[in-house]
Amino acid sequence: MDLTPRSPPSPAPAGLIAQLRRQGAGAARPGLGMGGVIGACLPGGVLPVGALHEVGPEDGAEVQQGAVVAGFAARLLARLPGPLPWLWVAGREDLYAPGLVALGLDPGRLVLACAPDDAAVLAAMEAGLRGGAFAAVVAEAGRLSRIAARRLQLACLRHGRMGLVLHRWPYGRAAHAVEEAPSAVTRWRIGGGPSAGPFAPPRWRLALVHARGGVPGEWIVEAGERDAADPVRVVAELADPAAAAQRRGVG
Repeated sequence: MDLTPRSPPSPAPAGLIAQLRRQGAGAARPGLGMGGVIGACLPGGVLPVGALHEVGPEDGAEVQQGAVVAGFAARLLARLPGPLPWLWVAGREDLYAPGLVALGLDPGRLVLACAPDDAAVLAAMEAGLRGGAFAAVVAEAGRLSRIAARRLQLACLRHGRMGLVLHRWPYGRAAHAVEEAPSAVTRWRIGGGPSAGPFAPPRWRLALVHARGGVPGEWIVEAGERDAADPVRVVAELADPAAAAQRRGVG
């Protein structure tokens, strides 16, 4: 795969611009079911598949390790329908295959690519999305500019593919503040959660900090069974109960 950064693309076709505007206005889109409580915070009750999403870690060791961030991304990929493969682009191949299998991901459908820096990682992600050969493209990058995010969102729209940018600073690289990219449809923060036991599914503290057309929320979740309909199962809701009830139209 050619990972050479490409020159800026020509202006987006009018059809893509119109589609992006319709999405911003809340038009219906195909999406990935996330369960009732989380779905109530998302536009249309689903995680849009033809869209760009950002996932970052909470503070602490997870900033360096990124294992929980990768685990959440793996659960999302595993629940996407269809036979197409997934592309995962990173600075280094450090995914643990048995862990991916435990999360329901088929390693046989996963294509891994390495790139030397964030710019090359994002260029490879854009190429993968624009080609349409992958059901989703994941990119591990510490920095995502507003311009790069908009280009990636337009690339997601071209074939209705999901794009996931995972913010990580592994291998001793210094962490820095993440610039909020308004073109991302959702932004998530995730960290380790309280364990239910040595053989129980992993639990995570999951926060939806931005959802275009939706509302924020925060939960303790655990990875569902390999064949579960939803990527995660809510164990506890951490948001204000009154606000949560209002979101669901209760009371």
